[in-house]
Amino acid sequence: MSRRHSSNDGQQNFTKLDNDYVRNTDKAINHKIQSRKRKMRRIVFFAIMPVVIIAFLLNILLHQNETLAAKEKKMDEANQHLSVLKEEHDSLKLKIKQLEDDEYIAKLLRKEYFLSEEGEIIFIIPDKKDKKDKKDD
Repeated sequence: MSRRHSSNDGQQNFTKLDNDYVRNTDKAINHKIQSRKRKMRRIVFFAIMPVVIIAFLLNILLHQNETLAAKEKKMDEANQHLSVLKEEHDSLKLKIKQLEDDEYIAKLLRKEYFLSEEGEIIFIIPDKKDKKDKKDD
């Protein structure tokens, strides 16, 4: 009823019995080995997956930081442009207010178009640039 198997392992030469006890023991050993392999696979899987997930989340975080920095830079540029436009707006409001004043308009006309009031004499004084241009000729 029992069979004999021989195994040549180089150093060992023995015969293995083939009965229920040996088969059950071999099954238990194989089951234990397979169980250890499954455990190791689970351990490796559950060790690698968090690393992959963390790497993925870090990648997203870095990308969002880059995007945020770019948007903050655009916002700073827009704020600078806004401040320039506000200054220009204030300047134009002041100009409008001045142009509503008749005295300012009269002064501007006298200056730009050499108009004079009654009894005024206009003297034109050449600029330094005009003197230099005449010396070069």
